[in-house]
Amino acid sequence: MTKKVIIDTDPAMGSKGGDPEDSFALLLALNSPELEVVGITTVQGNVPVERGYSNAAYLLSALDKDIPLHAGPAQALTPERSAQRQGLSKRENMEQIAPLLNPEDQEISAAEFIVNACLASPGEIELVTIGPLTNVALALQMEPSLAGAIAGLTMMAGAAKIPGNITPAAEFNVWADPEAADLVFRAGIPQKMIPLDVCHQTNMGVSELKRIGDNPHPFCQFVQEAVTPWLSIRSDYSGEESFHLYDSLAMAAAFHDGVAGYEDAYVVVETEGHYTAGATVCEFNESIIGRILKREPNTRVALEVDVELFNQIFSERVIEYLRQLK
Repeated sequence: MTKKVIIDTDPAMGSKGGDPEDSFALLLALNSPELEVVGITTVQGNVPVERGYSNAAYLLSALDKDIPLHAGPAQALTPERSAQRQGLSKRENMEQIAPLLNPEDQEISAAEFIVNACLASPGEIELVTIGPLTNVALALQMEPSLAGAIAGLTMMAGAAKIPGNITPAAEFNVWADPEAADLVFRAGIPQKMIPLDVCHQTNMGVSELKRIGDNPHPFCQFVQEAVTPWLSIRSDYSGEESFHLYDSLAMAAAFHDGVAGYEDAYVVVETEGHYTAGATVCEFNESIIGRILKREPNTRVALEVDVELFNQIFSERVIEYLRQLK
């Protein structure tokens, strides 16, 4: 049965030096018959929101896909967090190789689109979030009944039992807007969290990129040009010329139950800590307090991944698809 989804994303493929992995996740979704992508919304995160909107628009145009696209605001949920994270909205030094568009020309915002689509088809549309959770939080604030209309939520977010990747405590998507993440985790939506614990077991490297670049198709050449700087940046601080497929794993988990194994947990987001803002505190009722209070789980947390199965799906639906573009 085909699953209807709205994908909320911060794609940087098209902005040199930004993490291009969201766009691979979009390619995976668009080439998976299990999914019907009814809309894409862009959020500020890996790149300023107007760049993410432009990069998504370029991808859809290059692949001749007619899918609604809407952008969120150029700030976090609260003014205080927006001030702290203002660097996310700047970064003018990135070379933009996808045409830059103005999302202010759109008729409705990302949050409005999410509300309208889900209320028009209650219980039929799931959300797949592979960026900060600002747009979803704004939609929930806009319409209190929305949580009950969303069929489910799969999010690339957080770290359950390992350190973060932006700070020792926090994963980037949650750190970028902790207040938004806190609101979403507490909303009561049936949800799955795909954390760093499993994402760090995935990789894409030079050899896969070369296979794409060997195709002279203009879009494949664009992919190679856009991704190569990120491989260099990654190698500077990790020592490896590869990057993790965080968002593609979350996308695969949204439609294939066998990709990940889950444990139920009560998950909350730290919003107050000076050093720990954005931490996802996962209580599996294994701690002393957890065993006493026996908190009701609100999230299915992925702690195992079938790497071989995921690699097969990604290779067939992304790498081979691009290699065969004509």
